[in-house]
Amino acid sequence: MKMDDILPEEQSNLDAFFQMFDWVDEDISELNADEENEVGGYECLFIAFNNLRSYCKQIGLDYSMIEDQYQASINPEQSDKTFWDQNLDESFSELDELAGFGKLLETIEKGFSEYEKFCKKSDEVFDEWHCVLIMHSFLQKYCEKLEIDYQLLQVEISALHSEIEEE
Repeated sequence: MKMDDILPEEQSNLDAFFQMFDWVDEDISELNADEENEVGGYECLFIAFNNLRSYCKQIGLDYSMIEDQYQASINPEQSDKTFWDQNLDESFSELDELAGFGKLLETIEKGFSEYEKFCKKSDEVFDEWHCVLIMHSFLQKYCEKLEIDYQLLQVEISALHSEIEEE
């Protein structure tokens, strides 16, 4: 979905974020409804990162800052089995990548909920920046789990954005 066409001016950035997050699942379901399409992990990631980058552009958030923050927050000694106190193997154990991605979206939502609880107990602000970082972090970990080249995926999304801008 094109963010420019749908976001009302009075909608908060955080509300728009959660709307965009819901669109990820809707866009994947729509693509999967066409029997000619085979939707796997790569296609799901393409849709999710495309929506996330479009959202960032819409609200004026420099996506490269999110990538930099993700890189800075990685703990190389952290077990690959747990990430942000979530067991990724539960999310990724599905034989069907589409079902596995659905579980990933549920895990991301749980991450939002946990972070919101943390914010209520502390001085942290629950905002769109942190939600983007949480979503990006889980998606990039999913790329690693499926052995999908994150950089190549981003290049392809950039190419799509360039094509759209030219039209």
